[in-house]
Amino acid sequence: MNKIFTGVVLLLLAGAAFAQYPNKPIRLIVGYTVGGGNDIIVRVLQAKLSEGLGQPVIVENRPGADSALAAEQMTRMEPNDYTIMFASNSAMTAAVALRKEPRYDPLKDFSPISMVGRATVFFYVHPGVPAKNLQEFVAHAKANPGKLNYGTGNPLSILYNAQLINATRIDMVHVPYKGEGPLNPDILTGRVQLAFLSTGTAVSYAKDGRLRALAVLLKERSPLLPEVPTIDEAGVPQVTVRQWAGVYGPPKMPREIVERLNKEVNAALKRPDVLEKLQGYGYAAEGSTPERLLEINRDDLALWRKLVREAGIPLD
Repeated sequence: MNKIFTGVVLLLLAGAAFAQYPNKPIRLIVGYTVGGGNDIIVRVLQAKLSEGLGQPVIVENRPGADSALAAEQMTRMEPNDYTIMFASNSAMTAAVALRKEPRYDPLKDFSPISMVGRATVFFYVHPGVPAKNLQEFVAHAKANPGKLNYGTGNPLSILYNAQLINATRIDMVHVPYKGEGPLNPDILTGRVQLAFLSTGTAVSYAKDGRLRALAVLLKERSPLLPEVPTIDEAGVPQVTVRQWAGVYGPPKMPREIVERLNKEVNAALKRPDVLEKLQGYGYAAEGSTPERLLEINRDDLALWRKLVREAGIPLD
């Protein structure tokens, strides 16, 4: 009887603790530098999450290895319910699929909380490339094998190009960069003639004619450049990799806390002011259940591993 009574008391205490969650500030780890594209997205959500949770949400930037460093550090921390992480599929799929011995398991070492959304990525060419659309670009590339340089600033862009090359059978030279920042000047000067770039200054370059956008990696056209067709409309539906991000907690986070955090993330993403700001940054808000985020992560990881294998990309 005493054991039963003790068990009931513990359950009641646990329930009360969850009901009071959170009762102190929450740390939100972001694997990107302050002011970067993903950091800006987090800052839009930060105030709304703080408001909804009734406690400050404090952003902690831990940049490195295109956010994989933050994910790795998260797995080494003492698990607690007051540390969560904003992570893109650079960390949750790319960094794992491109390593011989991954340093963490994105499907087991974290508790999925919610999707946040998908970034807008355009395929740009330098104006010196005589192509007004993607099919003309493919024809030009085939007529000039090995003469076009394509730049990549992260693992995601490596896969975009791998799918494009495999689908069209074009021959181009890969020029890797450590981020889109150092890549941008070179595509503007024509050192590289093409690149898949996330939104930001590249959109302004397309608007003033310094770059030409030929396709966007979204299901629908982007309001940022509505005249630019989707990659499917442009005739290369085989480019299926997309850039997404979500919120994760430590492993075995109590379900009640996952649900509370999920509720607030989704509520923030539905606010008109949040949607307007995210759209302005070229970000398509997309909340989800924890189960849906896990499904997206699992399917994306399988896709990446398949593409890496088929493209013959060497593993680190």
